[in-house]
Amino acid sequence: MSVPQPDADLRVIIRARLGAIMRNPTREPNVTCEVCAVPVERQYSRCYRCHQDLLNARVPVAQRVVPLTYAVYGEQSNSDMHRYKDPMPDLQRSRNASFQRVLLLVLGFALNHAECIDHVTGMPVTRLVTVPSLRGRPGRHPLALVSEALPLHWKRVDLQAVPGVPEDRRRTINPDHFLLPAPQEVRGQHVVILEDTWVQGGHAQSAAASVLRAGAAEVTVVAIARRIRLDSQRSTVEKHLHQILQGAEYNIEICPVTGGPCP
Repeated sequence: MSVPQPDADLRVIIRARLGAIMRNPTREPNVTCEVCAVPVERQYSRCYRCHQDLLNARVPVAQRVVPLTYAVYGEQSNSDMHRYKDPMPDLQRSRNASFQRVLLLVLGFALNHAECIDHVTGMPVTRLVTVPSLRGRPGRHPLALVSEALPLHWKRVDLQAVPGVPEDRRRTINPDHFLLPAPQEVRGQHVVILEDTWVQGGHAQSAAASVLRAGAAEVTVVAIARRIRLDSQRSTVEKHLHQILQGAEYNIEICPVTGGPCP
């Protein structure tokens, strides 16, 4: 595959704005989960949650998750994933540093790695669904604004949150948490599910389950950030990942789909 090189100016901007803050997710067998890229014990290929989700035959879920960065507890990357969606007018948001960094991260992915999903799956992405909040947030969610940076040929499909889902059930995977007003739009299509932060994956996988139930042929979750905790360093694997990330600048040329070179 011939991969277009990032525009020189964009590369400089990304390095200046994201280099010391964002962290490229690591794709290393028996070090990070092959699905969501969280640290795992060396004898496992997946984390416990992803393993259980994929074993649950009653609820189909996405088997491919593409996190664009780690959001590390206690670091600016994690703070950004909270602060970019603070309540504020759109004009103020456009000047918000956290929002600008999140938007730049997604734009860099769109321009340089969105096509990598097509090459890995062998089926071009044709639809885009943005995961809505289950908390009943009024107005347009900032994630919808960020999604405008993604390829225009990914046709936008509306997904709505079902009101009244109890807070203690929101992290469980249930396709009924969301409503797809036009299911025919995803039938037979390769759908990208855009989520802002992956913690356990319940929201994104519920959305994926809803889309798959409607007949989508392929589903890929693009999570802007995979939240991880490294401050405790409870295991050898966490220590190893901490060593990998320590001092490493975010690099736009590392493919988030493969964790290395573009396919």
